[in-house]
Amino acid sequence: MAHSTGTGARSRSDRQDDEVRRSGPRASKRLGRWIAVAAAVLVVGAAYRWIVRSPGYDFEWGRDLGGYYDYLGRAFARGQLHVPIEPAPELLALPDPWDPKADDTHKMHDMVLYRNRYYLYHGAGPALILFAPWRLATGHDLPERFALLLLCFGGFLFSCGALLRLLDLAGAKPGPPLLALMLLGLGICQCIPYLLSRVWVYEIAIGGGYFCLSGALFFFARGVDSRRSAWWFAAAGLFAGLAVTCRPHLGLAAACMLAGLAVIPSRCRKRDTIAFLIPLALAGAALAAYNFARFGNPFEFGLRYILAGEHQNRIRLAWKNVPPGLYFLLFCAPDFSPVFPWVRLVMRYPFNSLSYSFPPGYVIEKIAGALYLAPFVVAVVLIPKAGGPVRILLRVALASSAAVLLFLAGTGWSTQRYEVDFLPWAVLAALAGMGIRIARSTALRRGLLAATLTVSILCGVVVNLALGISGPYDEMANRRTGNYLRIARWFSPVERFRPLRNPRLEVEFTAGFRPQYEGFREPLLTIGHLSYRHFVYAEHLPGKLRIVSRSDASTLSWEMEEPGQASVAFRVTYSPQSGRVATSIGGKEVLLHDIGTLLTAPAQVTVGENRIDDFVCARSFTGALRDVRISVAPGN
Repeated sequence: MAHSTGTGARSRSDRQDDEVRRSGPRASKRLGRWIAVAAAVLVVGAAYRWIVRSPGYDFEWGRDLGGYYDYLGRAFARGQLHVPIEPAPELLALPDPWDPKADDTHKMHDMVLYRNRYYLYHGAGPALILFAPWRLATGHDLPERFALLLLCFGGFLFSCGALLRLLDLAGAKPGPPLLALMLLGLGICQCIPYLLSRVWVYEIAIGGGYFCLSGALFFFARGVDSRRSAWWFAAAGLFAGLAVTCRPHLGLAAACMLAGLAVIPSRCRKRDTIAFLIPLALAGAALAAYNFARFGNPFEFGLRYILAGEHQNRIRLAWKNVPPGLYFLLFCAPDFSPVFPWVRLVMRYPFNSLSYSFPPGYVIEKIAGALYLAPFVVAVVLIPKAGGPVRILLRVALASSAAVLLFLAGTGWSTQRYEVDFLPWAVLAALAGMGIRIARSTALRRGLLAATLTVSILCGVVVNLALGISGPYDEMANRRTGNYLRIARWFSPVERFRPLRNPRLEVEFTAGFRPQYEGFREPLLTIGHLSYRHFVYAEHLPGKLRIVSRSDASTLSWEMEEPGQASVAFRVTYSPQSGRVATSIGGKEVLLHDIGTLLTAPAQVTVGENRIDDFVCARSFTGALRDVRISVAPGN
């Protein structure tokens, strides 16, 4: 009996030892996973904070700041809908204050003017979520840059939770290094760095939509296979409704979630659908009431009454806008350069074809297609065919992205910041799909897929961080030039590609012109990029050439007789002492252009090529160039 008892005791001890041995690796994997998550969150959070402050703007606390959402937060805190700003009497005296051609001296740009009061066209969601509560709690404005940082970082955390939930539901367990890289791609490769680089009313609304829709997708994923599914889906409906109050067209994503609820496996589908619909419907009703109280129409958001430029106070959805819209939002290539920060936005014609005409009223800003920001989104074709709820969740995310993208393409508006409205959900679906595929693959295929994903994420990270540094207006280079040049030197070992401030510049060349149609512009010399760019180009006129010296701030020109077969000798210099560009023809100075500061690398000084902007002049000089000599040296 004693022997039997001893054997049983040893058996229990052996089983306990086996359990300890098995639990050790599991605990180690769990620890590794959370270390990877924490590392990615810290890196992305630090990157967000650095980018939002990189132009030199601090978070200003304890005072009134005057941002548009600060105004709306004050209004809501006072219990009113119009912002507490009185329109100028001179503006109200105009016969048509909304006319884009009317004097805009007294206008508040992009503010809605209705019945002698100012309203905000952009969604009220951020004011409800952050600005009004902060005003009530502190009596001061919330810095808009800090608000956008909170919204974007909160949206990233929700996205992390959604990705981890999708992987768990699929039983996919990527190793810690790969998981950290996937979370890095989720936080960086969706245009958020660019959004943070310049903060105004537009970015706040878009950041609010990103935060709310990320939360909706997170709670939606949590509701699947949960005993408390109704509560999770109710939270998803609430956040989807808040997303609509930030960006109304994000209601398309809410519709995709509702469609997903109709087909996703559920023991209580009716209850879950009602739980999702109630807060969503309440948010929609509140938005309709808000519009009715302001404009007497539940479907009027104030766009018709906005004080803006031509074609900017209306949305005209049209199928003819879709092809160029999809090109710009998805496929338009940025300008790649060996000069720091290597990637910049550009203005292009649709499909990069000078002969393709824009649809009437089309509005275009500098842009780079989403496929360059997140090359791995092409992996959405790898959404697993098996897995039931996971496959449906991935399709909900992808359908949300596609629906919003199609709407934006149809509006006739193409601008970089709009990509945050649709790209994060495609990124989420692609990363989750790839993570599941990698986990289910054999060793060789797993290695190839992981390597491909790694390279594509790292490429996307470089592009997004580059756009975050340059932003739409090169604010870091403008406001913190010394810091910008110091960082550029770290990454510019080759002198030819190293940016210089106020270099000594001397360019000489001889040009032979070919006859061209009236108004044709061709480049002679281009210098720099973006806010520091400078052009010297020739414009063909009847029997004449107009030589133009142009910066973004000013333009000078001089006319000469058509040279015919004769060659023309040009000399262009920049003096760091005077800040002037002097253009001489045949030894005679004909233009002296005061441009101030010049920032350029030697490689960005080009003769006969326009690598900056197709809308200023043609891409290449059509005649013959000889005796080209370019000298760029550090200034004194």
